[in-house]
Amino acid sequence: MDMQNPLDQLRPNHLPDPVGLWPPAIGWWILTLIVIALLVLVSVYIWRRWQKNRYRSEALHQARQIKADYQVHQSLHRLANESNELLKRVALHAFPRNKVAGLTGTSWSQFLADTGGIPEFLNHSAFNNDRYNPEIPLTPSHGSPDEMPKTVYELTRRWIKKHHA
Repeated sequence: MDMQNPLDQLRPNHLPDPVGLWPPAIGWWILTLIVIALLVLVSVYIWRRWQKNRYRSEALHQARQIKADYQVHQSLHRLANESNELLKRVALHAFPRNKVAGLTGTSWSQFLADTGGIPEFLNHSAFNNDRYNPEIPLTPSHGSPDEMPKTVYELTRRWIKKHHA
């Protein structure tokens, strides 16, 4: 008599189906929501910052245009007036109107020097009332008169970039 092993009568072990990638575990859902929330917050922050400083990039573009126009008309007084007009518009956007609108001459130069941290504005004739009188030659606080247009442009550009309320 041939005795069989009763274990031989059992079916072979069945392995479970492999674990799929879908649906993910609850931890992955939570992590995904956190990442999406962070991306939205960072995007909103960047958008608001860009919107808040967009006037600066537009003003810098206008400053470049004023410099290019100077190459055509070659008038230092016109360059000074256009640069001051641009600076006044930027200041009116960034500061309270009652603090900026009435500033002229020395008080305007002082305001530019203080808010931009650029003391060169104080001794530059392009940023005081001399720019209104074509009889008075405009002179930089230092350097040669040939560098006057470059100096006016650079001071304008620096103030637009650096001013703080």
